[in-house]
Amino acid sequence: MDRRDFLKIASCAGLTVAAPSAFGGGQIAGTKRPQIGPYQGLLFVQVNCGGGYDPTSMCDPKGAKSENDPNPMNASFLTSAIQEAGNIRYAPLSDMVTGYSMQTFFEKYYQRLLIINGVDMETNGHDTGQRAMWSGRLAEGHPSLAAFSAAAFGKEQPMAFMSFGGYAETAGVVARTRAGNTNVLARLAYPTRVNPDDENSGFHATKVQDLIDASQTGRDQALIANQGLPKIQRAISTLFTARSGSNELKRLQEYLPEQLEQGLRGQAQLVVAAYKAGICVSAGLDIGGFDTHGNHDADHIPRLLQTLDGIDFLAEEAERQGVADKLLVAVGSDFGRTPYYNSGMGKDHWSITSMMFMGAGIKGNRVIGETDGEHNAFGVTADLKTDTSSSARRIHPADVHYGMRKLLGLEDSEMSAMFPLDLKGLDPLPLFG
Repeated sequence: MDRRDFLKIASCAGLTVAAPSAFGGGQIAGTKRPQIGPYQGLLFVQVNCGGGYDPTSMCDPKGAKSENDPNPMNASFLTSAIQEAGNIRYAPLSDMVTGYSMQTFFEKYYQRLLIINGVDMETNGHDTGQRAMWSGRLAEGHPSLAAFSAAAFGKEQPMAFMSFGGYAETAGVVARTRAGNTNVLARLAYPTRVNPDDENSGFHATKVQDLIDASQTGRDQALIANQGLPKIQRAISTLFTARSGSNELKRLQEYLPEQLEQGLRGQAQLVVAAYKAGICVSAGLDIGGFDTHGNHDADHIPRLLQTLDGIDFLAEEAERQGVADKLLVAVGSDFGRTPYYNSGMGKDHWSITSMMFMGAGIKGNRVIGETDGEHNAFGVTADLKTDTSSSARRIHPADVHYGMRKLLGLEDSEMSAMFPLDLKGLDPLPLFG
């Protein structure tokens, strides 16, 4: 698909914007929204693998004991065939169609990768699992980590938090740009044109449009000034903010590549272009198809490889656009899959999973956490060594989120005070150093 088709056809994504309702977000004052400078800080990207992926077929590999193993953990490879890249063990799997392999990914990125195995999600439910994975707690009401970072570092940007699916709760702290039908993007950038691609196709003459713009701004200011209720002020502010962001959106089109990919690759291209344009702070990429209760190997393994390919492409695209040193990526899923196959050669829900991190601030070639031969989680000591005792402390999503907040310099911020994490009275784990 080329760039023009991308802007005209609803194939990869769509844009809807909701303005923030916390911290006085939006335009409350009686003056026109000031021009926002390009964002140049960290780009945080969370990659959600919807449905519950199987770490034993990827970064916490468990194979069959032999060719004749009557109850293998994974029928697609033997334990003796498990491969290593530096300190990271991975499954010896490849996509028969594309040729992309786990060896390609892990050999390329192991020096930049941190794997956290044995993460106890404390749930087998899809909604609660995604919520815990990306907000750090099982209960409702916390923003996703991507929304959290966008609110902290650049909530004023017109596409501060881009979401392609998965857990995308904002808790009102930042605008969410839903990317499910991007044919409206050009319309948002050029709302006064009949044809967004033609600068001479305005609905009105230039002088008439200037008068309309002035009148619209005056009306917005008057509406806000005449309202005393904050809720109504915020509603008017939402409209004002959405209208006044079109100039920044125009910058995005300057950095979109001519050829746009599908799936995770296309999501990566749009996010990196938006960041390069200075209008995006964070994003939630999404790939589904992991809830394989039947025919696990044939359906699940290709999705894992598509995920790794998409992350590889994201890193390459960031390099191509000259922003690789600003990219931080977190990869996770609802939960894991059961250690053994069911009667339909599928795998069911399992509360133990793994996460992967790479990019800015991540010390790579490391594996934290461990599981036993049946994918039960061991605990860790305060210095992150494996603890096999029954009373050992397990790694939970709250531990990961606290570590990420510290890595981002936000552990003592107002945002963290608003959305506290429950570490069960224990000291934080130094997961990220």
